Amino acid sequence: MQEEYSHMGGGVTEDSDHFELKKSFLNEYEMLSDDIRNSNQFLNLLLDQNPDPWYLYDLKGFLIDCNQSFEDLVGYTRVDLVGKCFLQLKLLPLIQRARAKIILDKNAAGMISGPDEFEFITKNGELINVELKNSLIEIKNRKLVLVTIRDVEKHLKKEKELESRTEAREKMIEELYRQIEKNLQIVTSLMNLQKAHMRDDKDAELLQDTHNRVKSIRKAYEKLIQSPELTRINFAEYSKSILSGLLSTYAPEPGNIGLNVELEDTFMDMGTSIPLGMILTELVSNSFRHAFKPNIMGEIKIIFKNYPDYYVLRVQDNGDGFPDDVNFDRTHSLGLQLVKSLVNQIDGNMKRKLSGGTCFSIEVPKLGSLELDRIYE
Repeated sequence: MQEEYSHMGGGVTEDSDHFELKKSFLNEYEMLSDDIRNSNQFLNLLLDQNPDPWYLYDLKGFLIDCNQSFEDLVGYTRVDLVGKCFLQLKLLPLIQRARAKIILDKNAAGMISGPDEFEFITKNGELINVELKNSLIEIKNRKLVLVTIRDVEKHLKKEKELESRTEAREKMIEELYRQIEKNLQIVTSLMNLQKAHMRDDKDAELLQDTHNRVKSIRKAYEKLIQSPELTRINFAEYSKSILSGLLSTYAPEPGNIGLNVELEDTFMDMGTSIPLGMILTELVSNSFRHAFKPNIMGEIKIIFKNYPDYYVLRVQDNGDGFPDDVNFDRTHSLGLQLVKSLVNQIDGNMKRKLSGGTCFSIEVPKLGSLELDRIYE
C-alpha cells in the first residue's frame, strides 16, 4: 500500500500545490468580502440607493432611519419622520393604527410579522396600498425592526401594463397569422382556377403538387390560429387535416386505397411542423399516385411517435415499390428532392425501404436536444 502511494507521489504534490493556490485565492476574496461588509461607505451607499423603500424603528415604535425611496413614497422627509412614533404620525389611518400596535407588541416579544397589507396616507393626502415585511435586527445590544415595503399599486400597475402589452402583441400576431392564412388561401384558389384551364395532364399534375404543398402550409397557419399557443400546433390534428385534403383529392369516393393512421397528440413548433407536414404531403401524394395498380386493394399507413428527444414520422404502403432502375439518391423527381431537402432543413435522419412496398421513416431531433448536441460538438 505504501508503494502505491509512493508511486503516485508526483501527482499528489501537484494537486496539493493547486489546492493551496486555490485556497489562497479564496481566502483573499473572503477577506475582501469581509472588508466590504464592514465598510460604512458601502453600507450607506447600499441602504440609500436601494430602490425598495425601507424604514427602521425601535420596539417603542419610534422611527430611527429610512431611505430616500421611503421619503419619495410618502412625501415626508427624513427630518419629518425620525425620532417620532409612527403610531402617532398621520402616516397611518386611525383604523389601522390598532393593527400596527399589535405588530409592534409581537416585535417586542421577539416575533416577526409579514408580509402585511397596510394603507399609508402620503403628505398630500393620497391613500396608497403597501405590503410590509418586518425583520428583527440587533445593533449595539439594541433591538430594532427593519421594515421593507412593496408598493402594491405600483406593482399591480406594472403587471397590468405588461398584461396589456402582451395581449396586444398576441392579437397582432394572431391577426398576422390570419392574414398569412388568407393570402395562402388566395394562392390555392388561383391554382384551382388555373388547373381548370390546363389541357396537358402532366402540367395539371405538377400544378396539383404545388397546390398540395401550399395547402399544407396554409393548414399549419389555420391550426395555429385555433391553437391555445402562439408558436406551436398539435401536429396530430395538423396531419389529419393534411390527410383529409389529400384523400379528397386522390380518392374522393370510397375506393381501393385506405388510410391507416396512428398519430400521437403532440404540440410542435412551426419551424418543425411545416417542413414535416410538407414531407407528409409529398410521401402520401406519391403513394396515392404511384404505389398501386388500378383496381387493386391497397393501404397507406401513417405513424407519428413522440419520444423524449425526437419525433418519428413513418409513411409506408403495401404497393409495388420503386422501379429497379430508379436511383433515389439521384432522382429527378421534384417531390423526392424536396423531401430530402426538408429532412436536411430540420436536421432529420431518413431511412427508406423501396421494394415490396415503400416505407419512409424520418427521425427528427427536438429543438432542446439538438441545441445540447451542438453545444457539446
